[in-house]
Amino acid sequence: MGMYLTLVVALCAVVALAGVVVTVVHEPPTWAVVVGTVVGFALGTVLLRMPALADVAQSSIGSWSLRLGAFSAVEALLSLAVTTRSRTAESRPLSRT
Repeated sequence: MGMYLTLVVALCAVVALAGVVVTVVHEPPTWAVVVGTVVGFALGTVLLRMPALADVAQSSIGSWSLRLGAFSAVEALLSLAVTTRSRTAESRPLSRT
């Protein structure tokens, strides 16, 4: 159990760090941060209810690291989606009619 928990915490820390870097670089709007927070926390809670992660759910460090990893991953994906869409819209030339 100890090694499994350590591995999950380490992987979640890497995902969280990468997610924070992507989010900071792409600077999503405030509404995207709020949506990412809610969806990421909900995803982390659902993951902790899976039987495969029962050992992680029993540890407060494991459960919160999994939630943080899920939050950061959702936030980074949403940040990429929102900023890519807005940059694509900005780069289109205006049509003159």
